[in-house]
Amino acid sequence: MYRWAKIFQLSKTISKINFSFLNFRYKLKERPDTYFIVLTCFVLSITGVFYYYYFKMLGQLHDGLSELGLGALFCRLALFAVAMILSIVSAFLLINVFCFSKDIEHLLLFPVRPCDIFTGKYITVILLCYGIEILLLLPACIIQTQYLGNVSAIITYISAAAILPHIAVFPLAVLVTICLKFAMLLKRMRTLLVAAGIMVYFAGGLISVLLSNGQIDAERDLLNWVNDFIVPFPFYNQYIGFHPVLKLLCIILTVVFIGGYYYLSYLVIGKKYSIYNKEGRICLTATKYSLSSKLKSYFKKEYQTFFHNPVYVINGLFWIFITPFLLPLSFRISATAESIEQIRALVSAPEFSFYAVLFALAVIVLTSAINVVASRSFSREGGSFWITKIIPYPLKQQAFVKALFSTSISMMGIIINCLIFKFYFHYGFIQIGVIALVGILFAALWNLIGVFIDMKRPKLEWTNETEAIKQNVNVVLSILLCIAISIGYFFAVAKMLQNRFTVGGVITFLLCSVCILILLVCKGIASHQE
Repeated sequence: MYRWAKIFQLSKTISKINFSFLNFRYKLKERPDTYFIVLTCFVLSITGVFYYYYFKMLGQLHDGLSELGLGALFCRLALFAVAMILSIVSAFLLINVFCFSKDIEHLLLFPVRPCDIFTGKYITVILLCYGIEILLLLPACIIQTQYLGNVSAIITYISAAAILPHIAVFPLAVLVTICLKFAMLLKRMRTLLVAAGIMVYFAGGLISVLLSNGQIDAERDLLNWVNDFIVPFPFYNQYIGFHPVLKLLCIILTVVFIGGYYYLSYLVIGKKYSIYNKEGRICLTATKYSLSSKLKSYFKKEYQTFFHNPVYVINGLFWIFITPFLLPLSFRISATAESIEQIRALVSAPEFSFYAVLFALAVIVLTSAINVVASRSFSREGGSFWITKIIPYPLKQQAFVKALFSTSISMMGIIINCLIFKFYFHYGFIQIGVIALVGILFAALWNLIGVFIDMKRPKLEWTNETEAIKQNVNVVLSILLCIAISIGYFFAVAKMLQNRFTVGGVITFLLCSVCILILLVCKGIASHQE
C-alpha cells in the first residue's frame, strides 16, 4: 500500500507539472484583481454557452431517436462518441507527458523506480480522462434518466464511465511503453516512434472496423449495421444486458487496469530507463550545413516554439478550430430542415447573394479577431527575449515574421469557414473567393495589431507558459481593439447599404481601407525603437 500511495502522490505532482490549470485553486487564495475577475467571468460564460448548446443538442438527438423508436440507441451513441473523444485526447496526453514534458529526466534522478514513474504518468492521463468524461456524459445521463424514470440508466452510465477511460487508454499505454523501450534501445527517435505507433494503431483500428462490418445489403439493414459499427467497447452488447448489480461489479475492472499499468511498465521497461535526446555515439564525419534565408530560419523557429509546446497549441488553436463550427451548430439546433433549405436558397439568389457574402465576412472577421497567437508572440520569448536583440535580424523584421506566422495560423480557420460556407450553406465559388480574399486581409490586420501591441509591452516575466497566455493583458487589449474596429466597419457598411452603394463600391471600400490600415500598422512596427 505504501508503494501505491507513493505512486498516486507522484501522479499528483506530475499533474501539477504538466497541466498548470490545476493550480487555479491557488489563484482563489490570492487577492483577486480586476483582470482576473473579468477573465474568469468571460471564460465561465463562454463555457456555459457551449455546455448549454451541448445539452440542448443531446436532448434533440434523444427526442429524434425516441420518435423513430430507437431510444435504446442513444446510450450506445453517447458512449461511442465519448470513447472516440477519449481515445484521441488520451493519445495527445500520452505524447505530452512522455515526449514533450521534461519532468521524467529529473524524476529519474530520485530513488524512484521507472515503473513507478510510468504508472504515475498513466494514472495522470486516466484522471484527466475521467474529468473530460464526466463533463460529456453527465448531460446524456440526466436526459436518459428523465426519460426512463428509474435509476437503471444512472447505474449503466456510472459503471460504463468507470471502465471507459481505461479501455481507451490501456491499448495506447501498451503501445507507448513498447515504443519508448525501442527508443531507449535505439537511443533516438522517442517522439517519432511514439507518434508513429499511435497513428498506426488508429489506422489499423479503423481499417479493421471497416473490413469487419462490410457493406449494407438486403439481408442486413441499416439499423443492424449501425449496431455492429457503433460499439463503445468490447462486449458492450453482453454488458448492456447485465443485471444492474453485475454492472456495478464491473467497476472492479478499474483496479485490475491500474495494476496492469504497473506490471506493464515493470515487464517492458524493466529496472532501468534512460532518455537519449541525441545519438549516443560521436559522429566523426564532417557535418554539412545548408544555408537558409533569415526569413525561413526565423519562421521555422516560430513554428517549433509554437507547435512543440502543448500549452500554446491548445490555447492558440482552440478558437481557430472551434468557432467556425458554432455557426452550423447553432443553425442545426435552432432551425428546422426546411428553414435551412430556405437559407441555402437565399444564398444562391442573385438579389441576396451579396448580403450572404457580407454575413459570412462578418462571421470570419469576428472569429479571426479572437486570435490570440499574435498578441503573445513576443511574450512567448520570456527569459530568452535578449536573444532577439543580439541576433543579426532587426526586431521589426522579426515582428513581421511573427505576424506572418500568426496569419498562416489564422488562415486555417478561414479555410475551415470557407469550406463550411461552401458545403453547408451552398455558397458559390465567386462568393467564396471574395470571402477568402477580404477575410485574409482582415486576419493579416488583426495579427499585425496583436504583434504591435505585444511588441510595445511584452510580458517577459513568467514561470510557466500559461502565465504568458492567460495572464497577459496584451491578449485582452488586442481582442477588444480588433472587435472595436470590426464594429466600426459594420456601421460603415450599413451606412453604405442605406445610401445604395453598389456591390463593387462596398468591396472596394473594404479592400482599400483594410490595406491602408495594414500599411499604417506596418509603419508603426517599422518605426518602433529597439
